[in-house]
Amino acid sequence: MSRKEQVKLVAENDLEAFIKLVQPKRVLGNCHRELIRWWTRQDALSHQLILMPRDHQKSALAAFRVAWEITKNPAIRILYISATSKLAVKQLKFIKDILTSDIYRFYWPEMVNEEESKREKWTETEVAVDHPMRKAESVRDPTIFTAGLTTTITGLHCDLAVLDDVVVEDNAYSEEGRNRVETQVSYLASITGTDSNVWVVGTRYHPLDLYGSMMEAFIETYDDEGNSIESAPLYEVYQKEVEDRGDGTGNFLWPRQQRIDGKWFGFNTQELAKKKAQYYDKGKFRAQYYNDPNDYGTASISRDMFQYYNRSSVKEDNGFVYYKDRRLNLFAAMDFAYSLSKRADYTCIVVIGVDAFHNYYVLDIDRFKTNLISEYFSHLLAMYQKWGFRKIRLEVTAAQSMIVKDLEENYIRTHGLALSVDPNSPRAKTKEERIEAALQPKYANKQMWHFIGGNCDLLEEELLLQKPPHDDLKDCLTSAIEISVAPARMGGGKNKIVKDELFHPRFGGIY
Repeated sequence: MSRKEQVKLVAENDLEAFIKLVQPKRVLGNCHRELIRWWTRQDALSHQLILMPRDHQKSALAAFRVAWEITKNPAIRILYISATSKLAVKQLKFIKDILTSDIYRFYWPEMVNEEESKREKWTETEVAVDHPMRKAESVRDPTIFTAGLTTTITGLHCDLAVLDDVVVEDNAYSEEGRNRVETQVSYLASITGTDSNVWVVGTRYHPLDLYGSMMEAFIETYDDEGNSIESAPLYEVYQKEVEDRGDGTGNFLWPRQQRIDGKWFGFNTQELAKKKAQYYDKGKFRAQYYNDPNDYGTASISRDMFQYYNRSSVKEDNGFVYYKDRRLNLFAAMDFAYSLSKRADYTCIVVIGVDAFHNYYVLDIDRFKTNLISEYFSHLLAMYQKWGFRKIRLEVTAAQSMIVKDLEENYIRTHGLALSVDPNSPRAKTKEERIEAALQPKYANKQMWHFIGGNCDLLEEELLLQKPPHDDLKDCLTSAIEISVAPARMGGGKNKIVKDELFHPRFGGIY
């Protein structure tokens, strides 16, 4: 066997080898190699659903696999569907470029006629390769036919259906859009041939999107007498998130790597932070990079409930804090990292003020990582000196009780802080029920006020998401509200007239 035949044989039997042959500059990470092995293993199911984060080459890999399948079986009939015809045509262009490249033509010259005018079918939306196997098997349908969600596909026949990013923002967030996607996909059963395959690649957008439905689809297994034996998932699912902690600090699915020409690919904490900063809707960011959709239609706290106050209107006079002319009683809460051994967890401190009208102002938020008691106290002391609150709730679990005891006995008392500590170990309700009961009515009644920017952005993300990567901030806010007591209401609805010269610079201004 010649060297050429050896290379050709290896490429036809290994998708990764095929990709390296036809596009040697393509950068593949370990996550792509793992997907390729999973995708093409001997015991793979006929229906496969791949959910990868955005910007992780899932569509490129789908196109490479289509070109590879054509190379192995030139008589194959493939339907390639994307959300729009334009996107499907773009993918077909990528596949056509592979099939007509010099290196591909060197190894498989019989696949596509070099003269375009002599090719059987070579248009923007569909192609038919010129391999003699197609004529030998009298294949009528094109090798690849592209379609969008509005393209008529009835009457076609295919051996393989590829659904590439059929769920997009335009159709994911309305019932009408989701129904349109499912209607088009439902036609596949009538046009796919016996023993056909369906490959789906995409990213989650909504809990009720097509991909969610696919993960819940089951197929019945019957015995020889037609009796149902069991049910099994129709789709096998390969689902990944951009990194494994959920907050940008974990192990990345595709760590940054540099190509020989100096160009960078993949993700790290900084690159992911850039992506996140461009999403004003953090729920969409989590869906598309963590495959973790949240249904905002059922969220108990929505963005329109958020109100913002002017931080420059928070002032101090004679030991009391005021917002404009309203005196505030100040309270704080501190939520510790789960255990001393897990530096990756967050500890946070939230300071709130409540006025006589039961308006609650989020005055300050500190969020940090540590495993040292001294650092816990250092952050607590800084907030105490800045705001002067007299009561703080410290959440106590089995792992945290020693931390709280040490803080009280060896730090707070020895430093002479006039600070009452309320150790709390909530048991009556689950954390979620407690947070819901404390926060939702106050946000709904427009009693909650935030400052703009800073850690309040993280708090708002936790409040909006059903399953945030962390819930430490809203849990801490709940604890502070639970111990808060409003000041007595003064006559005429005013607490005090605060003069402008009483502004204290330590409270800063608007972020």
